[in-house]
Amino acid sequence: MCVITSFLNFMRQKLANEKVSLMHYGIREIVDVAQKLKELDGSYNFVMENIGDPIAKSWEVPKFLKDLIHEEVDKAGDKVFGYTHSRGKVETRQWVVDYAKRFSPSSTLDYEYVLFTSGLGAAISAFYPMLPEGMRIMQPTPSYPTHASAEAFHGGSMSIFYNLDPDNDWQPDLGHMEEQIKAHPEVVGILVINPNNPTGAVYSKETLEAIVQLAEKYGLMLISDEVYFRMVYNGYEYAQLTEVAQGRVPLVVMRGLSKDVPWPGGRCGWMEFHNVDLDPDFKAFVEGVKKRVLMEVCSVSLPQFVLPGIYDHPEYEGWLASNNAELEQNGNAIAEVLGATKGLKVNRTNGAFYMMPLFEEGVLNDKQTLPIANDDARAFLEKAVERAGGGGPMPLDQRFAYYVLASTGICIVPASGFFSPHAGFRLTTLDRDPVRRKDTYSRLAAAVEEYLGSA
Repeated sequence: MCVITSFLNFMRQKLANEKVSLMHYGIREIVDVAQKLKELDGSYNFVMENIGDPIAKSWEVPKFLKDLIHEEVDKAGDKVFGYTHSRGKVETRQWVVDYAKRFSPSSTLDYEYVLFTSGLGAAISAFYPMLPEGMRIMQPTPSYPTHASAEAFHGGSMSIFYNLDPDNDWQPDLGHMEEQIKAHPEVVGILVINPNNPTGAVYSKETLEAIVQLAEKYGLMLISDEVYFRMVYNGYEYAQLTEVAQGRVPLVVMRGLSKDVPWPGGRCGWMEFHNVDLDPDFKAFVEGVKKRVLMEVCSVSLPQFVLPGIYDHPEYEGWLASNNAELEQNGNAIAEVLGATKGLKVNRTNGAFYMMPLFEEGVLNDKQTLPIANDDARAFLEKAVERAGGGGPMPLDQRFAYYVLASTGICIVPASGFFSPHAGFRLTTLDRDPVRRKDTYSRLAAAVEEYLGSA
């Protein structure tokens, strides 16, 4: 006891940052629960629907990409193993400028305002801390938790959210967006995730125009997470916010090499800063972000060498179209199964590879359960949902997700893990095996009905 007390009292100042409680990443947190269940019962064979990793779902890296990697290593030699420019390989940053103009001909993007980072996670980590103290970026809800957590940690309190409307195909609630802007003068920017993670929604040009008009009216910058912008289907077309916002509002675009090209382990993302000269304060902020990125030394080198060749390759567009067609088929099939499930409301996925079914109002309670075969696993799960230690009641959709995990082995993420005001869960539409996919979602539908009927 003396040793423990001595250790606890050793530091002259308190080290624990209270703001850590604002950070949540339910996508990965539930993996720890699965790991514990596996330790208790080795027979579990989990179906991991929590993580948007195409590789984990048997999406093959195309041969042309593998060939490009070999060719680039042969051509560049040992350079691919060294540092690049701290803000990214100059030639690749210039290629990003040219690539942006393919989709937004009016773009005036300059390579000096293209910053490469080790994935979009690193971009997010570099962006939010550079905001002045007290200034906030309004987040969508449901929201991708990396954005919302990083923003909340910067701000020191829960993020300010605007609603995505499940009754309008998960489109932004523009009225609520403006109400929040008026109510919170500390808001200096709006985050847009399009196509959306976690909902799979795709926003129209009219919607983006309305958002730009709000940004113009209230003097705000826009931050656009567009990592899925090439993954759109079901007859939808992707509208470029860069084109709508050109010359009108300060704009930050975030993209990466991990989704439409299945190379998530490559950790290659980048930020584009548009309309930098529109406002001196925005320009000064961008210079701060550039300095922050210098602290990363550089992004992962090899993907930067290969990136232009991937998107310029003659096989890329056909390969992408085939993948999008498969995602369309997968998503529509899943929506049909879950949409017929009593107690659920399901919107079809039109972009990216996620879906967020919601529970109908009032159907969840804290008495519902599912059978768990292993006694030790059941005891662990029951203790987990009780939130021992005074952490407060577990959100009802998280409780459901834990029971589904322990009972069926299907790992989904509760909507509450995305800061959602609606109870539900997010899953992926990535599984390429039609037999396994049908089995997974039939079992999930059955689990929903059994759980709701249990109490």
